[in-house]
Amino acid sequence: MSTSFPSLFPGMLLDSASRYAQDHADRALQGDPVRELGWTATLVPEEAGGVGGGLSDLASIVEGLATHGLQLPVVETCAVVPLLLQAAGAETAGRWLEAVAEGSAQVAPLTALSGMRDDSALAARHLDIGYELAGTVQGVDVTLPASHYLVPARVDGEDAIFLVDAERVGAPKARYRTMEGREGADFVLQGLAVPEGACIARGAAAREALEKATDAALLLTAADTVAAMATLIRETVSHLKERRQFGVALSTFQVLRHRVADMYVKYLGAKGLVIHCFHEHEQHAAGLRRTLRLAKVSLAESARACAESAIQMHGGMGVSEEVLATRTAQRLIASEFRYGDRLLHVARLLAPQACATPIPSLSNQTGSVR
Repeated sequence: MSTSFPSLFPGMLLDSASRYAQDHADRALQGDPVRELGWTATLVPEEAGGVGGGLSDLASIVEGLATHGLQLPVVETCAVVPLLLQAAGAETAGRWLEAVAEGSAQVAPLTALSGMRDDSALAARHLDIGYELAGTVQGVDVTLPASHYLVPARVDGEDAIFLVDAERVGAPKARYRTMEGREGADFVLQGLAVPEGACIARGAAAREALEKATDAALLLTAADTVAAMATLIRETVSHLKERRQFGVALSTFQVLRHRVADMYVKYLGAKGLVIHCFHEHEQHAAGLRRTLRLAKVSLAESARACAESAIQMHGGMGVSEEVLATRTAQRLIASEFRYGDRLLHVARLLAPQACATPIPSLSNQTGSVR
């Protein structure tokens, strides 16, 4: 019983992230590793002191962490934040992107992990001397410390992005541990007054940045899902080879071998789908959001099926969080609800305007993303 899992995004970033995850997977989070390792500079342009990389570079980090089950908010801190900051004016964007790249500013999005980045949960009212923010945001990732929050909101029927000092936002109403081991929190803003300059983007610029951030979050979560599926299958195969029943290894049972084969087929389908999505993103293909929605629905079903099979084949060990396979299964199930669950994406796909969008071609989309 053997399987092959070549890396989706090979390279130095994958190797470094994988080594870090392997060394720290069983330890409590210390400090701010995402910023200390310089990963926040990945998408920041070179002229702002960053690396000037693309989403495939960031996906290497995501894959490396998922391979060893380490949970860090790389998508939110390293993708969503720089993409939203780029909506600001050139001077403002350059100053804050440079601060993010060097780690002098700890910026995080004040958005729900379960919601779409371009669906604002807050409302803002324009006052004579600034703005007033109001609303509730549930399920914000607060795993890492933040000095500032990027807050999407609706102002007079249009999108806007605010950059607000964390002290002004205040402490969350509730804190808790999420299914996959993140630190989550709920924020309630009641008439939060912010200065005029806190609004860094509004209208078309804000909407475009929010859409780019949403697409990036969906893409990177898909890459995380595929990497976690590979880890889960590897751990399951190892378990079946090591455990014995009736004097023989579990891997000799035909029904279990067939079940692992089903998991592997689902993994291969998911891998091909993610490769296609990254090609579509790199080519700025029309209907990218539709492709990502379809991928979200398909990956959610495949990931859940693999997670349930792995837990069952691990027996009693499958419900212990000390086991990597269990933590990986939790990660896969939780990913289904990140940035809109499959029911939300199905509803958007079935909306009249979505049905009019042509389905992108799947031809000539083979091979590695890199």
